Amino acid sequence: MIGERFTRDARQAVRDAVKEAEQESASEVGRTHMLLALLGTPVLAGFELSREEVEDALRAARRKGGLSEADTEALRGLGIDVDQIVDSIEQSLGEGALATMVTRKKRWLFGEHKPFEPALKKTLERSLLEARDLGHNYLGNEHLVLALLAGGGLAAEVLASKGVTYAEVRKLVAGQG
Repeated sequence: MIGERFTRDARQAVRDAVKEAEQESASEVGRTHMLLALLGTPVLAGFELSREEVEDALRAARRKGGLSEADTEALRGLGIDVDQIVDSIEQSLGEGALATMVTRKKRWLFGEHKPFEPALKKTLERSLLEARDLGHNYLGNEHLVLALLAGGGLAAEVLASKGVTYAEVRKLVAGQG
């Protein structure tokens, strides 16, 4: 099972991602929650990431219904101005109208359980591959970061905008082992 190889820190990162989702009242735990949970990990320390800047970038994407800057640029290339659309929607429905999500809590036998988004499940699976490819017999936070970066999407885009790339982190992690 994948969880058997997790280090104590990686297990804590998963728990912290769940807490991030709960604080946001999200219906599922996603990759952006994992990103926030991993910001303090040693492999990211050299990149001087500000939690506030990362949160601002995520908030800006949520305001646009979850569209990343890459998505926004692609639509702009098609003649669609996402910012203008968002402004129009917010004038009609109120500020943050697209960021508002209906929360849905599932009840399980042992209390509440926040499910993981499919993309986060794939990230966790990818982290195992990253560890294996590096010859590591454990799964640590550094492997979770690599998997986030490899998976693309908003979390990877936010990291890339701050100078954190898969190639750079891979070099750092490979040099540790």
